[in-house]
Amino acid sequence: MRRPPPLAARVAMAVVAMTAVAGLSACGGLPSSTAVQQGSLVGEPLLQPVRVQPDGPAAGATPEQIVRGFLRAGAGAGFDDDHAVARSFFVRSVKDKWQPDSGVKVYGDDSALRVELLTPGTVRVTAAIVAEVDSTGRYRETPAGTLAQATFGLQRLSGGWRISQPPEGFGLWLSARDLDRNYRSFTVAYVSKASQTMVVDRRWFPITAGLATTLARAQLAPVPPYLTGAARTGVPAGTRLSVDSVTVQSGRAVVDLSAVALSADPDLRRAMWAQFLTTLTQVAAVSEVSLEVKGTGLDLPDTPGWVSSLTSLGYQSATSASVETAILRTGSDLTRVFSDRPLDQDRPPKPPNLPASSILPKIPTGWISLALSWNGQEIAGIGGDRADLARWQWDRHFTLAKFGSDLTRPSYDSVNGLWVAGESGGAARVWVIDTSQTPMEKARPRAIPVPWLANRTVLAMKVATDNQRVALITTDRAGGDVQVVVAGIVRSASGAPVSLAAEPLRVGWTLTAATDLAWVDDSTLAVVGRVSPKDAIGPQLVEIGGKITPMPPVAGTRLVTNTGGLRGVVVLTDRGKILARAGNGWQVLQTGTDFLIPGE
Repeated sequence: MRRPPPLAARVAMAVVAMTAVAGLSACGGLPSSTAVQQGSLVGEPLLQPVRVQPDGPAAGATPEQIVRGFLRAGAGAGFDDDHAVARSFFVRSVKDKWQPDSGVKVYGDDSALRVELLTPGTVRVTAAIVAEVDSTGRYRETPAGTLAQATFGLQRLSGGWRISQPPEGFGLWLSARDLDRNYRSFTVAYVSKASQTMVVDRRWFPITAGLATTLARAQLAPVPPYLTGAARTGVPAGTRLSVDSVTVQSGRAVVDLSAVALSADPDLRRAMWAQFLTTLTQVAAVSEVSLEVKGTGLDLPDTPGWVSSLTSLGYQSATSASVETAILRTGSDLTRVFSDRPLDQDRPPKPPNLPASSILPKIPTGWISLALSWNGQEIAGIGGDRADLARWQWDRHFTLAKFGSDLTRPSYDSVNGLWVAGESGGAARVWVIDTSQTPMEKARPRAIPVPWLANRTVLAMKVATDNQRVALITTDRAGGDVQVVVAGIVRSASGAPVSLAAEPLRVGWTLTAATDLAWVDDSTLAVVGRVSPKDAIGPQLVEIGGKITPMPPVAGTRLVTNTGGLRGVVVLTDRGKILARAGNGWQVLQTGTDFLIPGE
């Protein structure tokens, strides 16, 4: 399954003992005469990085220049040769012990670096960093003012100064520009526990000739904690690559696994094939995948020795259909409208004989924060005091008995779940209502355990379109420490929600305020919020496992929803304007108090 390229990259970092400040001049590591060469990639991926070929240690270089040169060499062409030039800055006994893939620290530019000579053989580097990438490819932006620090020991040899004591765990330090050149984000696939679909986790890896091998190694890892219970892997624990390279020939990637893979039953083998296919076909040269165990094909009933589509394995491919119709609320009236046309083009047809089930109810103005079910047959809303929840099924209306306070806007999944969060008994809660129960008056909210919400307040919650994950905005009890998190939904064998994953994944780390959110695609959220406290609240794109990208500002942004994909983001303002993307800005779609999209 080929996926669109992710949002543009901006960050990455190296692991060390750290805290940093500013200012390192670009001396001694990258002369102006340096040649620039294009990196060769297996199968010529869509976006080839431009490799900068750095120089090795210069004769007579000072300790500071040696350290600067090493840092710059780490950002050069070495991604294709295990950083051979960067290793030449070490003494012989140390150069092979350095592990550049142990993590990355990302700084803005060279003005953010500072190199100090502490003693004749000790150099300290400090930097103001903007992001980090850990050894598994997990990315997170860092708050303004985050500092990193690393101290190097050097030894003078006959050929000049060389690094003899690098900081423990030191990986790479890259500028944001170098990260953009050398890294991209990719998804690692897992299998839903509740359906024949894939659940993906975004990571950051360098673009190299061995990209397929890098992705295959990542696929061997267990399900990440925030998806545990919601997703599974078909790869048996302890499975490794039997041959430390994934070969790609004529579009076919051959993954040779260790004998442990043979312990997988047919169901797990099918899942394993689906995972490797989804993950490896992000490499442009790969269109099909073959799994082997020590050179012999990994048998799978009714399947040839290679696969090129998820459907041949019994899994569903990801689809991103756009929603064409919406429901506009103006006061207490509801009207069907087009979801993507401005007001002067909005003339939906009105069939003369609508069935009773198509008649839209009137929603009294005291009910706010409305949500529309995926099948369009039900609307839920919260009372003005945020202590009541009501459901409308066209000509029928039912207000549930009080079960909580400070309730969030409801959210529907597509498997008969109506979700809402709020407070009860002095603690944050998440409830689910089974909308398949009839009559609807019989359905009662059921609290599911979410231990990590202790001492938190939930401001907003939205279920992903895959029904396997939920995104929340929370604060501490005083309204500070704003966090946007994503967690897997653990379901029973019948599909009923049982709990959320025991450990959430925090995203959008640098947001200082957030009030509402919506899912844009399987790895991106649209969030109403801001990074700098000096900025106005507005729409932001938050990549799960990636960066924050501000969207064109909208004054008075109140809510956000989505009709499908990046161009489907819709915002509502406190003045009743409903705006959709148009070019590099926004256009007014409608004027009203709410804009309901199925599933939102």
